[in-house]
Amino acid sequence: MRTLKAYSPSVPGSREIKSQQSEVTRILDGKNIKYELVDISQDNALREEMRAKAGNPKAIPPQIVNGDQYCGDYELFVEAVEQNTLQEFLKLA
Repeated sequence: MRTLKAYSPSVPGSREIKSQQSEVTRILDGKNIKYELVDISQDNALREEMRAKAGNPKAIPPQIVNGDQYCGDYELFVEAVEQNTLQEFLKLA
């Protein structure tokens, strides 16, 4: 079984990232979707892993990955929630 991961810093650099991170975890928790929060603020290798999976050397958190499959960033996550396609976005369907 693949593991859904949300890459985020434990100490966000901006209020916007903190707000986005909180919304992602709130929605996933509310839908009882199991995920692992990966703290990129403690290890640059994890930040680089996040950026490699996103295919963008400047990707900023939160970024969501299911196993080896990149799902998307915060904007795509919110769009999937609004369009009721979260299961497909998270590659769970």
